[in-house]
Amino acid sequence: MADRRSRLPSAALGFAVAAALSSWNPLSAPFGAVVGLGALVLAVRALRRGGARALSLGALALSLAAVAASALVLALTAGVGRELRGDPIVPVPQRDDVAAELDAAAARTRPARERARAELEALDPSKGGGAGGEGRGVRKKP
Repeated sequence: MADRRSRLPSAALGFAVAAALSSWNPLSAPFGAVVGLGALVLAVRALRRGGARALSLGALALSLAAVAASALVLALTAGVGRELRGDPIVPVPQRDDVAAELDAAAARTRPARERARAELEALDPSKGGGAGGEGRGVRKKP
């Protein structure tokens, strides 16, 4: 039992160091946050069991700092607290331009839509066309 008690603070400190080393980079910050939370749990468990109190407190402080640093790096990477300046890369079209473009697209596709609607109406079972699963690609039995 004494061996386990002495390994837990060391493990917590090792995980806290790993979390601190990976908390500065936006790509590794999520891992730093997860490992830091794990180190935090291990440090709390080590403090409750007793043993190397200084090592456990160091692991606790370092893991808290690593989790906070990871959260800060992730928030800054996501753009929290940043106001964008300058012109947008992709310009937002005006409402009138969008409406005109949609109207032009509707005019180009109108004949095809009307043909499709006529074909569907021809297949309507109430009008005698294609009832009972008969339709394109299905042969009637003689």
